[in-house]
Amino acid sequence: MSEQGREDRVLKWPTVTARQKACKDLCAHIAAGYSIECFPDADRKTIRYYAEQFPEDFPPERLEEAARRGLLEWEKIGKEGARGDLVKFNATAWTFNMKNRAGWRDRSEVEAWGVLGGADEAAKIEKLKPRSSAEIALGVMALLTREGITRNDDSSGHVD
Repeated sequence: MSEQGREDRVLKWPTVTARQKACKDLCAHIAAGYSIECFPDADRKTIRYYAEQFPEDFPPERLEEAARRGLLEWEKIGKEGARGDLVKFNATAWTFNMKNRAGWRDRSEVEAWGVLGGADEAAKIEKLKPRSSAEIALGVMALLTREGITRNDDSSGHVD
């Protein structure tokens, strides 16, 4: 049997059609605001493998767009909640979610305006700003291509 035939038997999605459907399903999942970790069809390691081995079937720009759409879903919730359009909106839970999902941070007024520092302080403050959609998409791609991830025991999802 050929080497290719053996590989096809062990691949979760052995055909172009199957891989493209998996990518479509993954993108819909992420665009709905869900994380890669809770994708029901495969774990992050499997997704990373396919994104690396079959970039034509898992196009990075499509994954980036899905990540932006997912963040948009969460920001819509925040906007609607802040306007009072969502009954029983929990602003604290939403804020913690955005801090974890989008890298949002609390800033004091002094930090926000850079009153106490020069260029060094401004660079530190820049790191505290919420991430843009492009930065989030790059983060998703970094997660997909990261190797040897080890996790803390605190279940925070932060790598060691």
